[in-house]
Amino acid sequence: METQQTLNVSWDSQRNTLPKTSDNGRESSSASPIPTDVIVDIFSRLPLKSIAMCRCVSKLWASVLRLPHFTELFLTKSSSCPPQLLHARVTNSELFLFSSSASPHPDENSSPPPVVATRHMKLSFGGFGEISCGRPVYGLVFVKHVRVLDGETETSLAICNPSTRQVLHLPKVEMKRLKVRSMFGYDPVDKQYKVLCMTTDGGHHQVLTLGGSWRMLECCIPHYDYPLLKEICIDGVLYYKSINQSTQTYLIVCFDVRSEKFRPIEAKGSLGRAVLTGDMVNYGGRLGLIICEDNRGNVGAINRRSSRFKLWVLEDVEKQEWSERVFVLPAEWKNVVGEHRLNFVGVASRTNEIVLSSWYPINCFYLFYFDPEIDTVVRVEMQGVDMDVPNYAVLQTFLDHVEDVKLYA
Repeated sequence: METQQTLNVSWDSQRNTLPKTSDNGRESSSASPIPTDVIVDIFSRLPLKSIAMCRCVSKLWASVLRLPHFTELFLTKSSSCPPQLLHARVTNSELFLFSSSASPHPDENSSPPPVVATRHMKLSFGGFGEISCGRPVYGLVFVKHVRVLDGETETSLAICNPSTRQVLHLPKVEMKRLKVRSMFGYDPVDKQYKVLCMTTDGGHHQVLTLGGSWRMLECCIPHYDYPLLKEICIDGVLYYKSINQSTQTYLIVCFDVRSEKFRPIEAKGSLGRAVLTGDMVNYGGRLGLIICEDNRGNVGAINRRSSRFKLWVLEDVEKQEWSERVFVLPAEWKNVVGEHRLNFVGVASRTNEIVLSSWYPINCFYLFYFDPEIDTVVRVEMQGVDMDVPNYAVLQTFLDHVEDVKLYA
């Protein structure tokens, strides 16, 4: 009868080793043990699909691939690789997640070939409702499903890992009020994911550390929800738009994920219009607000008649100082965009290109890359994102997605 191997691995041990095994899977007494750091380094060089297969080889390998050091090392290496795009196709009851490589930069006088997206997973919810999908945060995606059941509003929250295809359903929010807003952030110091939940009137706040339970928070900022646009998490700070209850002026609230403290940023002067109509972006590790204007300076839809982008960058949080930049669109903008209506995706972290996508694509889905440094705009066709689903399905694209192999259950 085969003897079962057991392993109690602790990364804090200086002489942490794994026994070599023979061809039949049993431990070889004559072989020298292999240091765990060597095993971890070897595994970290494998592609994601190979790691998933290795987890199924034995309990020994599965335990190594669950080591915190290994998952952190893989995430670090994944973050240093060329960035990926994550695409979310949302219907009233289902969420489809795809990924693709960032757009290739074509040679002069040539157009880029189509980019094919790979489907990762489908998440289905019971009954029709409203599904919202947040920006990916260090490889994880926050999903919210709201439906009305027997006259009462029911909210379900979940965390998806497209890399492992794992779904973690979160505990029900313990709030008696019906309308709440939930946001997802990450603390890079303590390496903790947290969900912030607030009532739309700003009266109650709760926080949940992934793997824990909901806790009440104190917030001394009199503000209530401004739910139209997405929040964004940058370097451990969760930024979201709000309205000051006292002055009825627009705010950006900064929630420090680690300390769980709130800080308001007042939107004064022309910045108020940017907060009202602009999209929040990550601009080189700083918060940015970007809007589109026509020749008359009117803010509106992004289309062939657009003439420039305005970008506000938060330079100093303590002093609440912003810089303002204007990017004039090149002459070929009209021909490249054609009849498409676009929306902002974000700013590419490595090239500072402003990335846009088709708005409610039906037959074809395109990404548009505007490079303000060399004053060019490129259109790239995206394939493989299930364009045959119903026309009312929303397609979102997110920048700088990374692969995370950590299992959360």
